[in-house]
Amino acid sequence: MIRIPVILLPFLLVSLLQLAKGQKEYRSIEEIEREWKEYTSFQRDELLSFCDFLFQEEYYERTILACFRYTFLYPEDEIIPLVYYKIARSYEEMENIGLAEEYFQQVQSMVLPNSSEYRAAGYRLTFLSLQKGDYLAVHQAMLADSLDPYFIVFDGYAYFMELKWEKAKEDFQLCQQRFKTLKYDRLLKRLIRGCEEATDLPVKNRQFAGMLSVIPGGGRAYLSDWIPATGTFVASLGLGLRLMDGNWRFFTVAGFIAVYGGSIWGSISDVDVANKKTIVRYAKWLDRQFGPENFLDFPEPDILTFH
Repeated sequence: MIRIPVILLPFLLVSLLQLAKGQKEYRSIEEIEREWKEYTSFQRDELLSFCDFLFQEEYYERTILACFRYTFLYPEDEIIPLVYYKIARSYEEMENIGLAEEYFQQVQSMVLPNSSEYRAAGYRLTFLSLQKGDYLAVHQAMLADSLDPYFIVFDGYAYFMELKWEKAKEDFQLCQQRFKTLKYDRLLKRLIRGCEEATDLPVKNRQFAGMLSVIPGGGRAYLSDWIPATGTFVASLGLGLRLMDGNWRFFTVAGFIAVYGGSIWGSISDVDVANKKTIVRYAKWLDRQFGPENFLDFPEPDILTFH
């Protein structure tokens, strides 16, 4: 057993009294609860800041985990819909469209239809429909709110990708009247010009395709079908050489007629297909240059500024 020297007892007693004096004395249970709430509120704000930081730094998987942790710790918090919005945006950035749609719909089910959170989730859902080619859903979103310029512009992009130039042009022109910013005006003018240029794209001619088909594979080459063109040329040349050597067997003659004649017929009949491919390539190029993501700068809910 350790014995404390008697001479040190006064000093020890003074130290204990000072320590006791330094501790906070609570007067009531309410005071304890108030201070505990302040402490937990600090923890809550720190976790929200961490979620936002992870998203800004593009750690989307960790953002999702942190957001789910928040929903577990504070299930009754009024900010939960915004946390789900952050989860949905993270899934969207990870190109998991299915889960992104699920959580944007969850947000809409938890807020009022006229709220900014509901509208932002609706814009994102419409954009995702565009991304996966569900143009009918885009048209339906516009019909449900035909005065909203964001839904109108997404509707225009849907018509654009469906190669319905006049309807797309009408939507873009209507958006010019609704969006009153220089940035959008320039972008919409380029899209309108793109609709006009699409109708004037150079197209293939049936007669010219038929004339070039006299040369084995020439018609296919004119349509930019390089593999069938090469195959036709090689096969026709080989069978032609056998005929020139006097090999007039039935299969040789029939094969030459089938390959050569089929190439001519296919070149003429596939002109429309080739023309459509040209237009589709043009539409995709224009979409890459001036796509709907340029219209995603609408106000979005922020978990750090919510009051």
